[in-house]
Amino acid sequence: MIDRRSILRMTIAGVILLSKQSLFAQEHNEEGDYQEIRTPFPTNYRLFGTCPALGPEEDQARSILDAAPVGKTLLETARYFEGLKIKNSEDHMYNAQWPTRWNPVIVGFYQSAKYPYWEGDTTAWCAAFINWCLRRGGYQSTKSASSGSFRESPAGPGLGTITDNPKPGDIIVFRKINRQEANAGRGHVGIYIAKAPGGYMVLGGNQKAGKDYSSVNTTFLPAKGSENMFDSIRSFDSLQKVNEEFSITSSKPKPKLSAKCAKGGLSH
Repeated sequence: MIDRRSILRMTIAGVILLSKQSLFAQEHNEEGDYQEIRTPFPTNYRLFGTCPALGPEEDQARSILDAAPVGKTLLETARYFEGLKIKNSEDHMYNAQWPTRWNPVIVGFYQSAKYPYWEGDTTAWCAAFINWCLRRGGYQSTKSASSGSFRESPAGPGLGTITDNPKPGDIIVFRKINRQEANAGRGHVGIYIAKAPGGYMVLGGNQKAGKDYSSVNTTFLPAKGSENMFDSIRSFDSLQKVNEEFSITSSKPKPKLSAKCAKGGLSH
């Protein structure tokens, strides 16, 4: 049986090890790798999640979202997020998932979705990212957190017109190989950059690009992988401009951290 003293020693040892790993990454000017968290969003969801992002992180995220291009193409807006170099106090990028707390920029992408998050899976934010960029540019979107909303399915024809002559900036959609999961709307959506041997170069959110965590990046995706397979490419030029208000208001009251989160109950 493990007593409190043993637990305390193990906890301290773990903190020291993580600190050394972080210092090593900083000294070598490299971004540390880590396993992303696999738990649901907070039950009482808000734009920046009441838990567990810290107040200064919410402020920084709001500034990042505020500064995103307005009225630009999908590709231009996505490039803005891909090029972010801003990190939090623990040296984690604001365009990537964090190992312990929610990244409030990613949570902010769900503002574009009819449903605030894909229940039970924090990594399903590729569609929310694409929709956020589309709406920021003033283009029609699916307003869904499901990648399946972009392709033809029993729910509808998908977004835009399928093209056989794609160009950088078009929308590329993948579906799950498992038919049941595909019918449930699961897969991946990103931005077509180029054709590559055996697949495509894709810019998108929730892409690992050789890391153990997801971020906004450009990476190679196979036409048929272990889980997903290519479905279609949708012409960006076929999307209509829409007249709707979509912005992040800096003066909007920020949610307060709950007492439980402030003590670290849900953030570690």
